[in-house]
Amino acid sequence: MTFGPQPPGPPSAAGRPPVTASTKRLIVTGVVVAGLIVAAVIGHAIASGSSIAVGDCVRTSPSVTSGWDIKKVDCNQQFGIGDSVYKVDTVLDGSNQSCTGELAGSETTFNDDPANKTYCLLPWLGPNE
Repeated sequence: MTFGPQPPGPPSAAGRPPVTASTKRLIVTGVVVAGLIVAAVIGHAIASGSSIAVGDCVRTSPSVTSGWDIKKVDCNQQFGIGDSVYKVDTVLDGSNQSCTGELAGSETTFNDDPANKTYCLLPWLGPNE
C-alpha cells in the first residue's frame, strides 16, 4: 500500500556510456603524456637559451620536442668526431633573425624559439683553434 507521491528514484545512467578501466587508463595516459611534453618544453627554455652568450661553446643535437636543441658546453672538453660543436659569434634578440655579418657565409644560424634568440655559430675545432 502506498500513501501519497513517492520520492524520485536514483538518476538514470541510461544516456551515458559506462566508464570502463580502459577508458580511465586512456585518460590517465593522456594526462601523463601532456605533462611530459609541458615539462620538456619548460626544461628546454630554462636550461638552454638565456645563459648562452658570445664566446661560449655550444653543442647542437636533434630533439624530439623541438626539432633541434642547443646546449652550452665547456670549450676545453674533448668532443667526439660526430659532435656538432660551435663557438657563439653573435646573439640576436628574436628567434626569426638571420646571421648577416661579414662571416655570414661560414656561420650556422640557430633559431631558438623558447629563448626567443638567434645564435650565429662558427665551427669549433677545439681549444687550440
